[in-house]
Amino acid sequence: MINLPHILQETELLTQQFIHAKKSLYLVGGIVRDLLLERDTTDSVDIDLTTNALPEEIKEIVAPIADNLWLSGEKFGTIGIHINERVYEITTHRAESYDSNSRKPDVVYSADISEDLSRRDFTINAMAISLPAGQLIDPFGGQKDLEQGVLRTPLTPAVSFSDDPLRMLRAARFIANYKLDPVPDLVTAISTLGSRFNIVSAERILGELDKLLQAPSPARGLQLLYDTGLLHIFLPEVSPNRFVHMEKLPVNPTLRIAALLAQTSDVEIERRLRALRYPKQRISVIQRITNGVNSILTDPSAEPDYRRWYYQIGECREESYLIAQTLGDKAVSIWQSMETTRVHLGDELDDFSLPLNGDEIMELLGIEQGQIVGEAVRYLEEHRFDNGPFSKVEAHTLLDVWWAARKT
Repeated sequence: MINLPHILQETELLTQQFIHAKKSLYLVGGIVRDLLLERDTTDSVDIDLTTNALPEEIKEIVAPIADNLWLSGEKFGTIGIHINERVYEITTHRAESYDSNSRKPDVVYSADISEDLSRRDFTINAMAISLPAGQLIDPFGGQKDLEQGVLRTPLTPAVSFSDDPLRMLRAARFIANYKLDPVPDLVTAISTLGSRFNIVSAERILGELDKLLQAPSPARGLQLLYDTGLLHIFLPEVSPNRFVHMEKLPVNPTLRIAALLAQTSDVEIERRLRALRYPKQRISVIQRITNGVNSILTDPSAEPDYRRWYYQIGECREESYLIAQTLGDKAVSIWQSMETTRVHLGDELDDFSLPLNGDEIMELLGIEQGQIVGEAVRYLEEHRFDNGPFSKVEAHTLLDVWWAARKT
């Protein structure tokens, strides 16, 4: 662990506070795993620690040296602190258990580091490093599992996943991120405990799904979810033939979820994403991307079609093309034709504003604000798409003819 001396030095002041209070302190979680893997542990990485001090005691111990304290996790035994631009989360040793109908743990504190580690999700995360000695505490063989590329749980998978069913989804993320192979019992547990997943909130599912889709190659994790039936619970529209394309796309969870749902109807996309509590703006972006994909495959290279496509898809054009390529070979040749059209249309694509605004339309037609104004705007927009830019004089003539025809 070549980066451990740096971490020991950085945490020395904090460690001394706990030594003075006669309390233990351990590094835990991702930073231990990353130290073993020689991964980045620079100042941008948060540090998780555990201690036998109770939350009230933690606050007293760190108060003299902390720049800020965050207490939002105090009821779960976690105190967040900020020291010298580094964020630390310090949690009292826990031995929590979950009620079968609850999404949240009943927190029970423990004085035993091994008991605390036993309640963690996977053996590769159930390791600690004692401070200040720097000794690895690994009661469940996490280091060996990491070296051998194995994903296991400290307790039986049935116990671990029953405690917190989100861990079944998290297993997919770790398989994808660290190229691990799940032990058979873990896979079986996910397959048999799917009904337990219904207590997990949509917000937690979305957070974990985003992390999975940020893996360099999430296909292995997605395949596990599909094979065990878990994916069907929250993304039943997604087909495995989409998984292989994930690594071809930029590491962007919004783009990748759009790619997974690219063959799904607009109505179903909105329904599914709302159920997962995606923000409205993000749903809109995803739908614009998928609409752009489907439009590309219909070949909108003719000038009127291209104007509509360019305007409606907006800043999602390149993303739409990246996904379209995963749906058929013809996307490349269509895109080349579209690019030819784009170059030909040139600067006219920079501005789709109409020569008349709503007030001018009302004055010209002698009408009040209402549905007709919107119809007139849409008529002018369609003319803009079909024929390109036009003048205010032309707009007057067009509306005069349209209004006369509409009144007959």
